[in-house]
Amino acid sequence: MVFRTVLRLIAAGLAAGTLWAAPQPSLTNGAGYYPLWQKAPPNTTDMVLIYQGGTQRSAWAPAEFAPYVSAVDPRDHREKWLFDGFLFIEYVNGRKHAFEEGLKLPPADQRDWQDLLARNFAPGHGLAALEQTCAAVEKRIGPPRCSRQVVLTLPEPIEGATNWGALDGRALNFAVPADRVAACEWQIDCALKQWQELAPRHLTLAGFYFVPERTLGANPTFLPLIAQVIHARGKQFFWIPYWWARGAAEWKQHGFDAAWQQPNHFFHPEVPDSRLQEACIFARQHGLGMEMELDERLISTPQTFAPRFEAYLKAFEANGAKSSASIAYYEGGGTLLHLFQSDQPAVRGHYDRLAEWVLDRQRLAEAMQRRAQD
Repeated sequence: MVFRTVLRLIAAGLAAGTLWAAPQPSLTNGAGYYPLWQKAPPNTTDMVLIYQGGTQRSAWAPAEFAPYVSAVDPRDHREKWLFDGFLFIEYVNGRKHAFEEGLKLPPADQRDWQDLLARNFAPGHGLAALEQTCAAVEKRIGPPRCSRQVVLTLPEPIEGATNWGALDGRALNFAVPADRVAACEWQIDCALKQWQELAPRHLTLAGFYFVPERTLGANPTFLPLIAQVIHARGKQFFWIPYWWARGAAEWKQHGFDAAWQQPNHFFHPEVPDSRLQEACIFARQHGLGMEMELDERLISTPQTFAPRFEAYLKAFEANGAKSSASIAYYEGGGTLLHLFQSDQPAVRGHYDRLAEWVLDRQRLAEAMQRRAQD
């Protein structure tokens, strides 16, 4: 069944004179950010990256999700819903196997791909913990304006790999494009089955994330085929390219439904603040959202990195991203939790500042949604 679907997709692409035939998303006209909110999905306003899945990481529990799901607004002291999107992202499995090319590690195999799902769907952790946290918040403050949207990592079938495993009794060879697509289709269907079994009431599976962010490499010819598989199942395809990633400007042609631009500014003190301006301009020109970036150095080395975090807030506001762009939030895999837990006012203040920022944007999204329903 898997191989018949793959061959049908390739045949359709060849018949059309190209390797893909899926309709391209008409979500932007190439001018302006990927929108803060729109009626048609994907319409996540604020999506936080949750590093979860590799054995090198602690599994997320309900208490750890709490400061991501809701926050007390420092202005009126009322608890409110916070991030409306959660990207469960992973690029290594913790046992020296890679879910993407370019990491100088052996490619992850079929078991590694299954283990990634197993950790995301583990009872009491990961997705189940997020669902539990959302249920508890709803009991306290009522339902959110929309279901919390979840995006799952789709590992890269690294070109040329022969160690992945077998489907339908045949070993796959990732030098063959059809085999790469078949592996992705198998992973997608496994994820959908486990999502159906979990049956969360407070979460919606928005779609899948293509984990290579540095470059599309050998992937442009097969990515639209993956997009067709995802779209056929009623889901969307997502990407967050590095600042210097090849293919970022052409994200829609590759089959992605939404993409956010990484400025890659916070981490490198030698990179001037003008990078944020350049990233905003590039995103507006090509219809991308923006990514906010911070990590534990905001706590350990505040004299250097607090001003860099502040620069994002100022640049995104000055360039209209705060009021008009969908934003993804890289926070180093738990930094917001540690900011929230801090007993140092200056450290905790960074959490409150970002929470207030997100709450402002959620109010804008709620107003836009209300107008669309009138």
